Amino acid sequence: MQLAWDQLQSGEAVAAVAERMGYCSEAAFSRAFKKMFEVSPGKVRAI
Repeated sequence: MQLAWDQLQSGEAVAAVAERMGYCSEAAFSRAFKKMFEVSPGKVRAI
């Protein structure tokens, strides 16, 4: 999941990162990411 954080910070699309991490849907990835980091993937990408 740390790799996903790094990819999002570099500007990768949430859907692309979700697929690369093996998630079948962006929504499932977003829920898991937010549960782990307490921040949404979209907010990390916007930083």
